[in-house]
Amino acid sequence: MRRILIRALSWAACAAFAGRLDATTVELPATMDNSIVMVDGEWNDNAGGAGRIRIKGNQHIVAMAFDTSAVVGRRVEKATLVCHQGAETIAGVTISTIATPWDEHASTALTAGRDGPAGWGHPGGRFPAVCGGNAFTLVHRSASQLRDGRYHWEVPPDMVHALALGIAHGLAIHEHDADYGRNPTIFSREQSGKKPVLIVEVGAGADETAEPAGRPTLVDSGLASAVLEVTAPAHGFAYEVTVGGRRIGQHNVPLVRPGGVQRILVRDLPAEVVGAERHDVEIVTLSRTGARSRPATFTGALFRRRPASLESALGDTGATDTRRLGWPRVAAATGAALSGIDVIPVTDKYDASGAPVGELPADYRVDNAIFDGREVGLQAAAGEVVGFQVLLRGAGAVSVVAPFRETGWRVDLHEARPVPAQGRLIPDPLVPLPTPLPLRPDADAIVVADVFVPFDAPAGIVHSALVLSDGRRLPVTVEVLPWALPRRATFLCEMNSYGLPDRVEEYESLQRVAYDHRTHVNILHYSHGTAAPGARKSQLDMRLRSGRRMDNRRYDAIEAGAKAGFWDDFAEAFGPVLDGSLFVDGHRGPVPVPGFYLTFHESWPLNCRGYFDGNPDAYEAFRATPEYAGTWVAILEDFTREAARRGWTDAGFQVYLNNKGSLDDPKKSPWILDEPTSFWDYRALSYYGGLADRGRAAVPDVRVDYRIDISRPEFCRGQLDGRRDLWVVSSAAFATHRRLVTDRMAADGVEAWVYGTANHVHESNRTLEAWALDAWTHGASGLVPWQTVDKSGRALTEADQLGLFIFDRDADGQTSVRHSLRLKAFREAQQLIEHLALLERRLGWSREETRAFVRHHVDLAGSVAQADADDAGTPGFAALSATRLATLREATLDLLRRSPGTAAEQ
Repeated sequence: MRRILIRALSWAACAAFAGRLDATTVELPATMDNSIVMVDGEWNDNAGGAGRIRIKGNQHIVAMAFDTSAVVGRRVEKATLVCHQGAETIAGVTISTIATPWDEHASTALTAGRDGPAGWGHPGGRFPAVCGGNAFTLVHRSASQLRDGRYHWEVPPDMVHALALGIAHGLAIHEHDADYGRNPTIFSREQSGKKPVLIVEVGAGADETAEPAGRPTLVDSGLASAVLEVTAPAHGFAYEVTVGGRRIGQHNVPLVRPGGVQRILVRDLPAEVVGAERHDVEIVTLSRTGARSRPATFTGALFRRRPASLESALGDTGATDTRRLGWPRVAAATGAALSGIDVIPVTDKYDASGAPVGELPADYRVDNAIFDGREVGLQAAAGEVVGFQVLLRGAGAVSVVAPFRETGWRVDLHEARPVPAQGRLIPDPLVPLPTPLPLRPDADAIVVADVFVPFDAPAGIVHSALVLSDGRRLPVTVEVLPWALPRRATFLCEMNSYGLPDRVEEYESLQRVAYDHRTHVNILHYSHGTAAPGARKSQLDMRLRSGRRMDNRRYDAIEAGAKAGFWDDFAEAFGPVLDGSLFVDGHRGPVPVPGFYLTFHESWPLNCRGYFDGNPDAYEAFRATPEYAGTWVAILEDFTREAARRGWTDAGFQVYLNNKGSLDDPKKSPWILDEPTSFWDYRALSYYGGLADRGRAAVPDVRVDYRIDISRPEFCRGQLDGRRDLWVVSSAAFATHRRLVTDRMAADGVEAWVYGTANHVHESNRTLEAWALDAWTHGASGLVPWQTVDKSGRALTEADQLGLFIFDRDADGQTSVRHSLRLKAFREAQQLIEHLALLERRLGWSREETRAFVRHHVDLAGSVAQADADDAGTPGFAALSATRLATLREATLDLLRRSPGTAAEQ
């Protein structure tokens, strides 16, 4: 009977108000609709008055609101959104609630168009931040049913309940596909006779009850935000939260999850509320039909006040342009100014004409944080590596030595070679220091010195010098500070690359250079064309020390149903970096690499196209061939057992699906798994994440991270919810959707690294320090510069943005690994972060408070330059100051000196 009634409806005669059709079915007309445009150059476009509006992949998401007055107080049983088809055909959509109010004719991708903060929900928030499963919104996937030119999309009843209660403010409709060669549209509410309508079936059941949540507990407190924890009631649907009578935006409040412990985010409140001494919080539970509970209450101070140590640190403005800040604690030099010798920090540079690269003071060559024209003054914790550049001029040639009489001290000297970049000759590749070193009176010969301070060095002053064979002598004084850096980096800088070198000795040389800079190299060893049956699944074929090549054929020869893999050659090639034995004689001792790509992906251990049935839903695509997933899990289980047996328990393994595929290309993955775009890509990542969870559970002592490289975290559409994964987030996404990412980190325990590209040779290397500080102060735990190895050697003679490690070959064809001056900047950034982390622990600061301290000294306002949407992005910081970075370091060291440490730090 109900089907007959629905067929009999006159869809074209949608009234201007919600009309009752019969006892169980009501029709809710759209009151607002807009196509939210997320395309470069169109972010501020509004289509609120258009007769047709686009639903197009990730570029156009439709927002709709409805008159729900006819269903207020009633239980919804079923709902269907009906929209008239325009151009093209839409196969399916995700529908989600919208968490914040908006205006049809003023909203764009960048603003809800309402009074209040510019953005969606919070300042800077873009539309996806408050829909699509983000910000506690409901999300549901719906296949299109196209009948008589109308799309019928299923809408879960709870979405209508949320709309009727005012907990949600409309629906967002997001196409599953991401094919931008077409422009699918629907008719909007402005099109007479073809208006969207929400058909709702309501039940006649009794009203639901709403019970109060458990007493709220304050579990986290920031300077302008707090987290309250409540035990959810057994009966209830949503919460309404007020602070001092002011309602918190629903984008900060979850729906009720009965019986669970839930967190409510108290934030985005006006300054007068935040600044109050006492806060009265009321949390009312709502039922689906509008019943209200008595409030659960909290009374007290919600927000932290800056601790005295931070107030003192922020009150000290420091020296805006004063260098040698730590020198009074060393020993001021009394000798004459040096002739033909200038010194600059290792992160700065001058071109061959003597012009600075980036903004530097006029007298910077002889007056900076480490040099006063007479003496080099360095400060270092035990275990730290401190570097500097010596700019030499003169006639003839000289040999250079840097003797340290103390046992265990090491000094590495390199020559920085200038290469053409943007019409200038700028130093970048470092090569062995020639003996003798040719000098010129009108151009710098650049000597780069790294001083490795032993981990057991006692606190105090160490004197040495850099001595030239022509009789000149550069005094070098090192103050060893009374604490040590950790041997293992806590903020990781992973040097990404593709394609293993020819010989294992070359691979180990790469890792040794990276190790000396507190970084590691992670090289992907498979390609995109691996999916077809019989295709090569991996490319593990380096020549081993014996001269024999790794048996890649045997490594890949895994059949369906196999329970074990062939790991012998893998262990011979990679074992020394995985157990740290390669570095046993290194400065930091045997530290295993914290990041290593495993071979597991959608076509290893089995080529996926041999088992894939064509369904875009990965959860359905292999149901007829369960041996595919079973083998995947079994081989990962076997690997974790092998890793435990060989003692690889301190390495960081990664299961990473790098491939960019296509549903219609049988040689490739059916999905884009690196930088996912469509709904099905995110769903496939969820599917393989589940396989990884099962495989790594066998031996939890072996760390296997499921890694997702993601540049569109805003479009997950609920598919990655609840997963505790490693997200490697693009620089652009981390800048644009930062809160969305950090919320996911807090809610699910996601670990986030930020990827991008190292600065261009013609740009200041200080950019890399700023990039690291910006990432770390917002909770990220690593950086991943994209593609860092130049195997061609061209970076030795021409500027190469990607050439941080450079293969150099001698006349006999033997390979040596050189490195870029920019690698020093990663080390400097990492070591500064170690000092800041130590300061944070000693003073009990939150990361938010540490961020305030950092930004007091350094302006980290920046941008990300991208060639296109898939470009990794190059971070830039327009207001960056070398002297202010030096001030930050000195202020950090000064606070550490004045703060008590534990015996373990001494």
